[in-house]
Formats: sequence, C-alpha cells, structure tokens
Amino acid sequence: MKWTAVIALTAWLGATGSAWAQDDVQAAADAFDHAQQVGDQATLARMLADDLIFIRMTGVRAGKKEFIANFRTAGVVLEPFAITNKTMVRLGPDAAIVGGEARMRGTRNGEPFAQHFFYSDTFLRTNGRWTVVHVQVTPIP
Repeated sequence: MKWTAVIALTAWLGATGSAWAQDDVQAAADAFDHAQQVGDQATLARMLADDLIFIRMTGVRAGKKEFIANFRTAGVVLEPFAITNKTMVRLGPDAAIVGGEARMRGTRNGEPFAQHFFYSDTFLRTNGRWTVVHVQVTPIP
C-alpha cells in the first residue's frame, strides 16, 4: 500500500512538475537574458556556475570571469536587443537548453557595431536554483 502511494505521488509530480519546471526555467532564462541586456553583473555572477564553460563566437573557450567581462567593458554601450526563434530542449526535470537568435547592436568607443548570432544556454537546477553551466554562441554571417 505504501509503495502504491509513492508511485502515484511520483507519477503526479512528474505530470504536474514538468510544466512547472519548464515555466520556471523559462523565467530563469528570461532573467539571464535581461541581466545581459542591462549589464547587471551581480545577477550574471549569481546565475553563472563558477565552472561555466563559455564558447565564444570565435570558437575560443572561456569561463565565468570572461563572460561577465563582456558586460563591463569600458566604452561599450548596448542597445536593447530582441531575441527571436527561441527554443527550449528539456533534458529532464532539472536541466534544459534554452536558446535563440539575437541581433546585438551598440557602440564600442563611439564606433557602431552589430552582431547576429545563435546562442544556447544550458541550465542546471541545483538546490532549487537554476544556474547556467554552459553558453555557446555561434555567429551568423
């Protein structure tokens, strides 16, 4: 009898928890995107895993420190940017890959720049909190 209740509860949590987890990870992904757009380094530092793997547009592997440095570079001003073609691949109740396509524009030391790229952010939920463990950025010519 006890095992039947555990199995029923597990099935119920699996059915209801999936939608909750997806909404939850999407909210975390939106917060992560917003922190990048406004250069919120404190939120980025909190959301990024200490052992983050960051694959830059150039194909070079970097980490958390380098990722955050992208958003505190002197002389760089970002315009608000839109993310299109959003995707989410659930890897289980505590992991997901969230991605999309972005066009980033701004100025660097007064000179305009524009970047068009696909990205994927891998989120892992540990101790009830979503953390970004891997970021991959691929340029679109």
